[in-house]
Amino acid sequence: MAENGKLTVYFGCMFAGKTTALISHLSALKLRPSEFLVLKPSADTRSGKASITTHDGRAHDCLIYQPEMDLNEHITPYTRLIAIDEAQFFDKLFLSELRRIILKGIDVVAAGLDKDYLGRPFGLMPLLIDLADHRNQLKARCAVCGNDAEYTFRKVDNKVLILIGQEQHYEPRCGDCMQLVY
Repeated sequence: MAENGKLTVYFGCMFAGKTTALISHLSALKLRPSEFLVLKPSADTRSGKASITTHDGRAHDCLIYQPEMDLNEHITPYTRLIAIDEAQFFDKLFLSELRRIILKGIDVVAAGLDKDYLGRPFGLMPLLIDLADHRNQLKARCAVCGNDAEYTFRKVDNKVLILIGQEQHYEPRCGDCMQLVY
């Protein structure tokens, strides 16, 4: 019987380097392209391409995951790893799929926002963090005071939960500077 795969999670606020950590994780493993899949949710429309991209321009090709997609169609006997960017946008059905993949002996590495712009647990991330074999909390530098930041501050007055954007919409904040606002 095959050993279960491992779940590694990189989490934190925007600009904490989560996608950079994900790409570095992939690079360090030195896997062949046939041995891994990189996924991003269809909700992530920032690059407009089938790639995950860091704020400093590093990129990696990926598969854009649609909710109706059967992930098993993309897994081969050679697949050793599934990498997921922007994991907060995936749903609980996807979590069930990940559990099955891990039970098949395939490792999963996920990166995502652990809190929304109001500081609440965001999407699937709390469950992934709880289930993870390896948890890596990443922090950014607070845009106000320069201390470690673990919150994402929304700079625009828009109350929708999911507002895809980057520097024009968000900045990292530490707990003290976040409380100055709310």
